[in-house]
Amino acid sequence: MATNNNQKKIPFFKTVAGMSGISYAALLLLFVVSIFIVIGQMNDITSTSIGTSTTVEGVMDDIRVFEVDMRILDNDGFAFAAMYDTIVSIGQLDGKLSEMEKCIAEMDAAVEGINSTMAVVTSAGSTAQQAAAILQENYTPYKAGYQAVMKAAKEGDVNTILGVVYGDASTQLANMKEQLVILNEELVTIQNTTQNYVRAKTQSAIMMVNLMMVVYVIFIIAFLFWNYRSIGRKVNQMADEINGIISDIKNNKGNLNARVETQTSSELVHIKDGFNLFIETLQGILRQVKDGTVILTESSENMTNQIMLASDNITNTSAALEELSASMQNVSDTARVMNDKLDDVKGATDNINNGVEDGTAKAEEIRAEAIVIKEDAQNKKDNTGAKMEELSTVLEQSVKDSEKVAQINELTKVILDIASQTNLLALNASIEAARAGEAGKGFAVVASEISSLAENSRQTAGNIQVISNEVTEAVTSLATNANQVLEFINTTVLADYDAFVDTGEKYEETARLINEMLDGISTQSQSLNTIMGEMADSVTSISESVEQASEAINQSAEHSQDIVDEISGISSAMDTNNDVTEKLNDSTRQFITI
Repeated sequence: MATNNNQKKIPFFKTVAGMSGISYAALLLLFVVSIFIVIGQMNDITSTSIGTSTTVEGVMDDIRVFEVDMRILDNDGFAFAAMYDTIVSIGQLDGKLSEMEKCIAEMDAAVEGINSTMAVVTSAGSTAQQAAAILQENYTPYKAGYQAVMKAAKEGDVNTILGVVYGDASTQLANMKEQLVILNEELVTIQNTTQNYVRAKTQSAIMMVNLMMVVYVIFIIAFLFWNYRSIGRKVNQMADEINGIISDIKNNKGNLNARVETQTSSELVHIKDGFNLFIETLQGILRQVKDGTVILTESSENMTNQIMLASDNITNTSAALEELSASMQNVSDTARVMNDKLDDVKGATDNINNGVEDGTAKAEEIRAEAIVIKEDAQNKKDNTGAKMEELSTVLEQSVKDSEKVAQINELTKVILDIASQTNLLALNASIEAARAGEAGKGFAVVASEISSLAENSRQTAGNIQVISNEVTEAVTSLATNANQVLEFINTTVLADYDAFVDTGEKYEETARLINEMLDGISTQSQSLNTIMGEMADSVTSISESVEQASEAINQSAEHSQDIVDEISGISSAMDTNNDVTEKLNDSTRQFITI
């Protein structure tokens, strides 16, 4: 009979704790990688949006500055052309010239900013770059012309002023206005392209999150299947083999040559080897018992036939019983070894439970972090919604305030009516002066000045109307663009925050599922502990039975010694031995193979 008290050294990665640790580490690595990928895409979206928005706003500011300075420069030029003497007489010449110099400096900076920015954000030969180039081509002579106007104004050369203002400058002004319109349209196109890019990147990030969730679920299923193949199925196979051996013994078909054959490289190998060692030990014991019953039977027959040799036979029987008692002691020692092995297995299952508790704590931390992410996204969404409502209210009030510009048109109409009436009065005065002859010449000069003043008032009122219309259009365009921005925030940004909230809920649900999985593993480990406890109870029962058998054998030896002393009681002792022999034979008949 072979015995082996040394446990095999199990590599850590093949143990239940090692395999579980590998599973948890792989899941954690996958989770961290997915989080970093999503964060990287969100940072890319944010940086692209901020950069493009800042660039477009800078160009739009340059265009607005250029348009305002261009109108001021044009108005000052027409003022010099129409009423140069009046400006000089009221002392506004230096102020106008300073204003024009400031406008030219600001327009220089604006044109340079427009060209440099368009060269960066648009491709070569694009419509935006062509418009910026044409703007530069018209601005250069336009600037030179108005510098000539400023010089002529200082020298009192009205003819040069008239030639520039009513000459090429008008054409150049119209061309620049046309190019500014084109640039504004191109900026709107750039904004739309950026919005489409951000929308596409956001969709890509969402798809990446969904893909990571699918991969995460696949990994969980794969690890569960792996753990089942490595542990659960092996335990079931071993339990089926052990139950089969026990069932055959109960049905008097016991085969002590049977062994647990399940192949495993985890701690379950200790259970397998321990049970096989128990069967091997039991096989040896039963062989000895069977051989002992044969000897007892032969001894009884010899005692019946040779009563004179009873003392010697009984002495031999006593020696055989002592040997059997020693064998029983070996069985008891083997049972204690099995108890120790079962304690080791119980320690291993306790380690499994500890690992499950650690995994449960980690899953709870993941769930808590997912709740924080969800609540943070919800708060940011609520803050964005509140800020959007505030901006919407301010925008509506600003649009209402801009309607006051319409009053300027009403006032300019009044000015035009006054100018018309003044012109009519001047015409009547001229007619009366002509009738008066020489006496009315002075009156005719006054009438001419009044007529000129009326004409200048009419032109100024017309210019005011043009500017008022442009301001109204600009305010309307601004309100439209602002509403588009608010709509974008309402439909896209808030939807993105909703997606963040949903993502947090999904991670929370994933953590809950992991918790449930770990609870299942803990339950299986507890079931394994229960099985080990039952096996320990069985081994204890065997030990007790062996001890009882040893006591019975010792008592039989004492009785044999009494028989040696009292030969007269040999018949009753032989009957007792025959009964014991029959019981042992009945016990060994449960095993068809020993």
